[in-house]
Amino acid sequence: ILTNKKQDFRIESFFKPFATGMMQSRQLAAIMFTDMLGYTALMQTDEEEATKKRQRHKSVFDKSVEEHHGKVLQYFGDGTLSIFSSSLDCVNCAIDIQQQLVQPPKVDIRIGIHTGDIMHEDDGIYGNGVNIASRIETLSVPGGVFISDRVYEDIKNHKHILTKEIGFFEMKNVQQPVRIFAIANKGLVVPGREEIKGKIKQTINTLAVLPFANLSNDPDNEFF
Repeated sequence: ILTNKKQDFRIESFFKPFATGMMQSRQLAAIMFTDMLGYTALMQTDEEEATKKRQRHKSVFDKSVEEHHGKVLQYFGDGTLSIFSSSLDCVNCAIDIQQQLVQPPKVDIRIGIHTGDIMHEDDGIYGNGVNIASRIETLSVPGGVFISDRVYEDIKNHKHILTKEIGFFEMKNVQQPVRIFAIANKGLVVPGREEIKGKIKQTINTLAVLPFANLSNDPDNEFF
């Protein structure tokens, strides 16, 4: 059960196979969140069409995750949570999903990926990495795949994966700003930073410190 959709990331009974026989264990994983855009609104106007889109999304998603050695942990309405043992597999899977879903009948989803240490207990899975992956997904755009700098470090030497740096972003309940990259392979949407301003915390005050030049004849002023 993913309580309160993605706001409370205490993931419960569906993850018990990973924790069988263990009171507590840890795993480093690539975590992928996806979210289908416009599903709720479409359900209110055309339930049949919304159901078709959800079924297409699930069909493509299940097949691609299996092919790239991942595990789907949960479907929650119009979104998914899955993990991979490899960042490369996870990113390749995300590219494959978006390149398929951009084809008719098109399904708009956004994808966020982060690598983090996940703690498993008998009653579920926990970890800051899950929270960050979800925040990255909400920052992403329809047709896009956003990754954290940790994931970028794992895949940057693979020439078949193209990336574009979007910048640093402050995220809710995340102490440090996270450096975000967009996957830029063919068929994927790569927005500019200005296109996602409405999703981020706006800076109210900024301060720039520049070096001073000594314009006087007094050498004692050089320390400024």
